[in-house]
Amino acid sequence: MNRTRIVIAGHTPEAEPAYLILDELGSVVGRGVLAVQDGSALAPLRTVLVIPGAEVLVRWLPLRAGSEAQARGAALAALEDQLAAPEGAHAAVGPADAEGLRPCAVIAARRLQAWLDHARLHGLSPEVVIPDCLALPAPPDDEAVLTAAFEETVAVRGARLAFSGEPDLVAAVAADRPQTRLEGPALERALAEAAGAPAVNLLQGAFDPKRQAELGWRDFRRVAALAAAVLLSPLVIWGAQAAAFHIRAERAEARAEAKLAALLPEGAEVTDVAVQAEALLAQAMVGQGGGASGLAAILLGALEPLDQAQLESLIIMPDGTARAAVSLAAYSDTEALAQALQAEGLSMREEGSREEGDRVVADIILGAR
Repeated sequence: MNRTRIVIAGHTPEAEPAYLILDELGSVVGRGVLAVQDGSALAPLRTVLVIPGAEVLVRWLPLRAGSEAQARGAALAALEDQLAAPEGAHAAVGPADAEGLRPCAVIAARRLQAWLDHARLHGLSPEVVIPDCLALPAPPDDEAVLTAAFEETVAVRGARLAFSGEPDLVAAVAADRPQTRLEGPALERALAEAAGAPAVNLLQGAFDPKRQAELGWRDFRRVAALAAAVLLSPLVIWGAQAAAFHIRAERAEARAEAKLAALLPEGAEVTDVAVQAEALLAQAMVGQGGGASGLAAILLGALEPLDQAQLESLIIMPDGTARAAVSLAAYSDTEALAQALQAEGLSMREEGSREEGDRVVADIILGAR
């Protein structure tokens, strides 16, 4: 086994993720925290990202579906009543145990995408993503549970049981079970074991990096160009040429839809060629490492000249925009920030602002149209 980097995501956007480096034998040979940086600054290691388990629903189900895609669909159907927003849910499944039950992990697709975008801000492109509760091994005693603290929440792993929550919730749920707390070297060994053989990798289906075809800029530009032709063609229709242009527009639209359908995740429908092509292009920019880190650099550069300005939080959204909270000395600094961003070619929209002591905290969207 080659060297592996285990990255433990912080529970807030501004938190720097911690990491462990494992050698070929699974021993820890390095540890630290990651700052926002370009991916070229990091050694090219297999990367396993551990995200907060409180955002993931984990259950063991008797899935009889044939293909993996069918198994994921069956898991979503079985857990629909337990999901707050079934429409935007993403499911991943693991191998079956001796009794045919498979671990199933469900998370909101937009949240998984946000964690991946946050990882890319730190120069990471993970091959495996697991919730912290599944980063713990199942205890040998079916009645016992293993626990570990990840910032303000506690991860719990038992026999066909995995969840994360506030300490009071964990105490109530697992009160009658023998508990073993993992920390220090014991927790690091557990993380190393999970990295080598994850119970469930969330990067399945539309998020599977192996499934996504190699896409060049030319592919996205062709889709965008065809979409533009569809949008512009009604403007040049005139007189006797109307029919000819109409036919060409229909053909262009058909080609654009076909090309876009090939680039969209499995099961996604073409609804608006131009909008979806732009979203794909934005995601490609973020995926190549320049979009997210470049956007963060522009924002930090615009804040630097402002007196006492601070970045409170930054979340990169799946559509290529970003939501940020900035702390400013005065309301007038909001307009100064917008002008500085505009000079760098980045639009800004203020969603709202509030006073916190003698400071002004503004919620903004970057890259919004």
